[in-house]
Amino acid sequence: MLTQIVQHKQLPFHAVLMDTWYATRELMLFIDSLHKIYYCRLKDNRQADDSGGDAPYRRVDELAWTSHE
Repeated sequence: MLTQIVQHKQLPFHAVLMDTWYATRELMLFIDSLHKIYYCRLKDNRQADDSGGDAPYRRVDELAWTSHE
C-alpha cells in the first residue's frame, strides 16, 4: 500500500503512523529510505539499538528515553 502511494499516486506526506503489527525491520528501513518519519508502538520485549551501532541490541523497555523522545 505504501509503495502504491509513493510510486503511483505520488501523494505528498511527511510521516507514517502504523500499528505494532506492522513494526518490522524491513518496513521501517523502507520508510527510512523514503526519508520519511515513522511512528509506531513497539512491544517491550523487542530488540532495538539506540547507539547507532556502537552497542548491542537491547530490549525496548531497557532503553533510556529523554522527555523529548
